[in-house]
Amino acid sequence: MASVRFIIILILCELCGCNAISQTSKVKHLSQDEALKKVTQLQKECWELREIKSDSAIILGKMGLELALQYELKKELPRLYAYIGIVNLHYLNNIKEATFYFQHSLETSLRQNDSIQLAYSYNNLGDLYLLTGNIPLSREFSVKSVELFQKLKNKRGMSYSFMNMGLLCRAEKDFNTAMVYLKKAKALWEELGNNTGAGLVLLEMANTYEAKGDYDTAMSYYENAYKESIGLKTVKYGTFCLQGIANIYYSRGNYDKAFEFYKRALAFNKERKYYYGIIDNYIGIALVYANKGERKIGEESLHKALSLSKSLNLNTKILKSYESFVKFYEILNDYQKAIEWYNNFSTPYDSILTVQHSEIVNQMRNRFRIEQSLSNTKQELNAQKLKYINLWLIVVLLIAIMLILIWRYLSNRKMNKQLEEMNNAKDKLFSVISHDLKNPFNSLIGFSELLLSEIDNCNYSKIKEYAIYLNQASEEGLKLLTNLLHWSLSQAGRIKFKPEPLNLNEVFSELKVFYDTEIEKRKLNLKFENSIQNKILADRDIIKIILMNLITNSLKYTREKGMIRVSASQNKDVIYIQVEDTGIGMSEDTQKLLFAKTSFVNSKKGLREERGTGLGLSIVSEFIRIHKGEIKVSSEEGVGSRFELKFPVDFN
Repeated sequence: MASVRFIIILILCELCGCNAISQTSKVKHLSQDEALKKVTQLQKECWELREIKSDSAIILGKMGLELALQYELKKELPRLYAYIGIVNLHYLNNIKEATFYFQHSLETSLRQNDSIQLAYSYNNLGDLYLLTGNIPLSREFSVKSVELFQKLKNKRGMSYSFMNMGLLCRAEKDFNTAMVYLKKAKALWEELGNNTGAGLVLLEMANTYEAKGDYDTAMSYYENAYKESIGLKTVKYGTFCLQGIANIYYSRGNYDKAFEFYKRALAFNKERKYYYGIIDNYIGIALVYANKGERKIGEESLHKALSLSKSLNLNTKILKSYESFVKFYEILNDYQKAIEWYNNFSTPYDSILTVQHSEIVNQMRNRFRIEQSLSNTKQELNAQKLKYINLWLIVVLLIAIMLILIWRYLSNRKMNKQLEEMNNAKDKLFSVISHDLKNPFNSLIGFSELLLSEIDNCNYSKIKEYAIYLNQASEEGLKLLTNLLHWSLSQAGRIKFKPEPLNLNEVFSELKVFYDTEIEKRKLNLKFENSIQNKILADRDIIKIILMNLITNSLKYTREKGMIRVSASQNKDVIYIQVEDTGIGMSEDTQKLLFAKTSFVNSKKGLREERGTGLGLSIVSEFIRIHKGEIKVSSEEGVGSRFELKFPVDFN
């Protein structure tokens, strides 16, 4: 924390120094790029400090905003206004300031034609009006946010807007629809890998089950959400979970446990000044006191909640505080007091309705003002366009003439570029192959020299060791050369497809014998299964090369005692051959690129440090195409991979 304060002080001093110099001596000025860099940094720090140092976040955000206005960095304005508004709303509980900044974020988004930030502005306003209890305005802005984010296919924005729609539906008692939106939001956060967002949705799902009256499910969700908050160190949402757990204990009549969790939540909320949570804590504690017959201290807690709600101007919390007074006295069987507070409830309720109507009217005025301003701006632009229309016509004609003159040049240049790219790809391929081929030959030379020196010394243990290394290097070099030869022949079109009657059992037997030694050395299981009784029409050499590449690939990535299974089956006019293993598997991104024609997947070292060129699977893809078949892969990381070959029985 001390380091954060130090950094902030340095930034403040630097910026204050810059402002002082520019205002007094007018000597030092920032370039446009320097100003943009500083604004971007201030914006980033404002967002990072929003929870742990909210006041500092506001200062940094306003500094960034001032610089952006001074240097006319208009594209940065919508996000800066939004960030300052969010800190005011969610961390400083300043509704009035938040409304001001959200409105400016909306207006500047429209002016800059920034669709993404416009969608966020709609979402922020929907969030704000939901907190203040103005459901009609909240729905209007939330629906706009969802529609725009979906149109833009912005998953992060969609997750925020879906969550807001879920909270809105919950406020309207439409719990089923609320859960639909919340589940969509959670799925998107998980897809984006944002655990904090997913944990927050988990909390809101718990709140929804609680509001629905399903306390058992709500408790389970609260406990899971609390565990997530502890792991992610999100204290704010953790306190909300404690409040929810306390509510469940209260609903079950376990007032001692409820009181314990209300107190824990209150301590965290006071420490971080989360006033929304403090109000709910006071109300929960007061109702516990009522059930225990402790009237005076319960009334004090309720008055604290009401006073804090009024000071923050939170309409929903004000109404909740009045309702809690009624419930408090009903628990104590003091129905006269309950009726008194119920009658008192009508005055703030009418006042809040008036405020909501006023907010709607003000929002309509703001919308009209923004639209009028945009309309005037468009008219000015149109007038300027009319002045220069003749000039633009001349420019268009000149461009057309230039396009005609250079058309051939561009066409030839494009063709040359394509040829250059092809040559570069070829050079890159052979560069990789030559580099990988050096490794086994370097090993051969190195270990052969060591072997010669040890022969003179008659050190037979070392001689045997180096001989093993020489054998391994030789095998590795042979495999690389074989793959290179196969690939070169396929690219040159020199591999002829020669289908003939083939007994797969014979091929499987040959492969089993070929791999027996390696399988035993690596302590793996290699199993062959063939359910095809008759001979099939296939090219023996191509099938063997394909299967050897796939089996070798499985050997590289399967741990000891793992299983590699090669199976063959026939379904009507189609032959299926599968090679599956229990190895380390592949990610979805790797699977998508595995058989791409335009590139090779970088070959990862095997579990036993085996090297590769990445050509093996490319050869498989090319050879199965020559065999008029198809190949597909399915894999799961940590579980294994399965390659499936499919080709016709009859090639006519």
